[in-house]
Amino acid sequence: MQELATIVAACANANLRDFRRLEIDGRTAGHVHHRRAPFLLERLPWLRQDAEMLRWDGSNTAERTQRLAEALPVLAGAGLSRAPTGELFDVVRPFGGTPLAQCDRALLPTFGFPGYGVHVVGYVARADGPLIWIPRRAHDRDVAPGQLDNTVAGGIAAGMSAAETLRKEAREEAGLERALVDAARPAGALAYLHQEGEFLRDDTLFVYDLPMPPEIRPCNLDGEVQDFSLMPWQQVLELLRDGTPFKFNCGPVLVDFLLRHGLLDPDGEPAYSSLARILRRPAH
Repeated sequence: MQELATIVAACANANLRDFRRLEIDGRTAGHVHHRRAPFLLERLPWLRQDAEMLRWDGSNTAERTQRLAEALPVLAGAGLSRAPTGELFDVVRPFGGTPLAQCDRALLPTFGFPGYGVHVVGYVARADGPLIWIPRRAHDRDVAPGQLDNTVAGGIAAGMSAAETLRKEAREEAGLERALVDAARPAGALAYLHQEGEFLRDDTLFVYDLPMPPEIRPCNLDGEVQDFSLMPWQQVLELLRDGTPFKFNCGPVLVDFLLRHGLLDPDGEPAYSSLARILRRPAH
């Protein structure tokens, strides 16, 4: 049995001492691993070193977008970026502000640029507690193949709002119609720094609760999900405690759901006080 706090720690596992801050026009834009900085400074002439940080000054949004697009094949070829996804994301902090640039999603963890997404917990309300729709990711996915996920989840692409992303992902991943999805209730945000080797994910997840009629069954349309299971909340908690593989950032969202719905309590959960502050790093 694993402690629920272990799930949170595995998500928020980064050590910023391993990274150099990246500033764009005097604003903190991201973080780059110390071991990668020499290569980036050598190959990307628009970057310069300033004491212990990296700086990028003097370009406008369109120029930065173009330079990041030109850098992607170089970085991917050197193993310093994942393969291009074809999805453009805004480089922006805070969410809703003016983007500093746009870049392929693959570059976000290379530069530690902030990423934003929506995570939805779909559930059927019952007197003895909710039943939660839990999908299993398809085994051919590049990320977390075969692992359990949240009912609907997806990154917020360039120019899209959280609500637009929610509707899009809910349709593609679960076949849910807009009339139902628009009943989803915003339930806060979880923010974390997750380190994968020399990559850094600086993510904020906007969390939603979606009460669903019992006759509605999610159906995947884009190939990302293998199947959906409707589970009593006690079973979901047992899977989390047993170490059943969930995508790394989905377990914390489910723990947060259980906390907010009063399904965990201070007397029965030893780590309740720390879990109650689950991933509450100031969102940006």
